[in-house]
Amino acid sequence: MSERMFRVIIGLWIVVGLYIPSMDVIYALVVVLLFEGLTNFRVPAMISRLRYGADTLVNDPNACGNCFSFEAERALRFIIAVFIFASTLPIAEVIWWFPWFIGFALMGAGLSGICPIVLSLRWVGFK
Repeated sequence: MSERMFRVIIGLWIVVGLYIPSMDVIYALVVVLLFEGLTNFRVPAMISRLRYGADTLVNDPNACGNCFSFEAERALRFIIAVFIFASTLPIAEVIWWFPWFIGFALMGAGLSGICPIVLSLRWVGFK
């Protein structure tokens, strides 16, 4: 499984969780994303290891000279989890549309292969 396909799945998970008004589905997504962000055990990498038998993602520490030691995909997961969780709080009734936007934006980023958040995080200095 690639990161692109995982973005589509996350976007669908958000949209379906919002369509059926079940906050348990949204909170489960937030927990999964925070777990992936904290531990760097990403679902696409684990599925690739199970499918192909080897680690297809090579982490070279010298690949980026002026980068933070934190990957852009991990930061993306943190950003999504924080924004989704913040938009489910009762005080955030004004931004009811924001999780819908995030869900559809992630589906579009997965289908097109261009994620503006990851591109900007890499421009800032993340790996």
